[in-house]
Amino acid sequence: MRYLVIFEQGDTNYSAYVPDLPVCVAVGDTLEETRKEIAEAMKFHIECLQEDEEIIPKPTSKLPDQTSSGLIADFVEVGIDNTTPAKHSNLPSFPNITSRIKRKRV
Repeated sequence: MRYLVIFEQGDTNYSAYVPDLPVCVAVGDTLEETRKEIAEAMKFHIECLQEDEEIIPKPTSKLPDQTSSGLIADFVEVGIDNTTPAKHSNLPSFPNITSRIKRKRV
């Protein structure tokens, strides 16, 4: 699946977020590092949704006609396994995502 990602250049780094995947964000020292980090964050986010049997949001965002200074809009591809059916139609809750992050840390 291809999701729109918004990259923003800060004073010392870059940040990224995915409008179609709430709370899916990443930061990096360079644009390339941030692109890799957001791709990993998207994959992890979708895997968590699948484990919780939540609906995976379909990519709906389109490239904006223009972006403000310091913003870059681009699509990032993430490979997912579509074999896990979803039972719930509600959006993921923030505590579910953060609890999974804490468990995955080494």
